[in-house]
Amino acid sequence: MNAVMARQESMTRDELADTLARSLTDRPRLLRLLSMNLYDMEANSRPECLAEFKTAFGASLDAVTRMLEMYVPQMDGNARQQFLYAFFPFIYGIYPYTSVTEKQKAAMARAGIPYVYQSAYELTCSCLRKLLPNDKGV
Repeated sequence: MNAVMARQESMTRDELADTLARSLTDRPRLLRLLSMNLYDMEANSRPECLAEFKTAFGASLDAVTRMLEMYVPQMDGNARQQFLYAFFPFIYGIYPYTSVTEKQKAAMARAGIPYVYQSAYELTCSCLRKLLPNDKGV
């Protein structure tokens, strides 16, 4: 994200959504770990490992905040905070929707629940397009 900001002065809402979605698509293991029981994982981690994880998490929050400041200047501090507190929890829960086992597909079919596969990229872009104001600021 830092490299993107260094080389690109402006982005549309769709370009920003694409950039953020691609950054997650390239990290399926991260999405899987985040979707597992994060509370237990953190509670049972060594303090130095947890601090390292929190440092990386803080850096990602900071990078996304700076992207919003740079590419969506009409968002004020409150709007940016609301975005972060909607988008980051979304990230923690996306993996199960993108990786469905045959057993889960069979159970959904048996329960009458239609399942339409969507990639992490597709789900993330859709979410971001709803969270980000359009290019007119709305």
